[in-house]
Amino acid sequence: MMKKKILLLMAVTAAAFCLSSCGKDEKKAGDSATEKVDEMASQVQESVDGVDLPSESVTKAVSNTWIVPDTGEIFILQADGTGSRDGAPFTFECGFDDENNITLKIMMDDGSAENLYAISTDSTGYGMDLAALDGGADLKFLPEDLEFLSTDDERIADLIGTWTDESGNEYVFGSDGSLLIRSSDGETEGAFSAVADAKDGLFFRIVVEGGSLEYGFELSDDGNTLDLASPGTDVIHTWTKK
Repeated sequence: MMKKKILLLMAVTAAAFCLSSCGKDEKKAGDSATEKVDEMASQVQESVDGVDLPSESVTKAVSNTWIVPDTGEIFILQADGTGSRDGAPFTFECGFDDENNITLKIMMDDGSAENLYAISTDSTGYGMDLAALDGGADLKFLPEDLEFLSTDDERIADLIGTWTDESGNEYVFGSDGSLLIRSSDGETEGAFSAVADAKDGLFFRIVVEGGSLEYGFELSDDGNTLDLASPGTDVIHTWTKK
């Protein structure tokens, strides 16, 4: 019974939190479904210690320092639901509506504005697209502490090409940011983005339909070997260039 309850809670959370599946269709506001989604999870939460409600999980996921690339504005979102826009304080709420939107509502402390957005993962897998649901302007958020690297940057130029992992799967990285994965099950098309963090660590994120996966990586001096690991793990995978 415990296993079924855990799986149910995971399913509810995953369905609510699949930011990358929100798509690029025009967004429209719906009636709030936050309480309904959270109630479904809370019915099993009593038997599962340390699991957040879906709305709390989204709040934690968006908590970061973000830059709006078009304007240079800095948004700081914190896990307690407080934040600031270029220093001006606000509170925010994350939730869901019956139009299948994951929503972010920002309320300025001085009462000057209240904006509602549908949020989804952007094409890089690192940022967020915010589609205004109240007639306002759309926004794009990128992590303020990451440097996005072009494919001709010398730090990652050798990443372009075809790589093979230990299982024989092939990964074809294109100079246009495209990605093709070949395995025994067939081919999967996607995209990738590479970034550097504040400590000059290099990472790339693979984005395919249904989700994304990030790796920290290090290229050999000759550009023919790629050591990579998922952030937070000590397991090193080695790919070789064809």
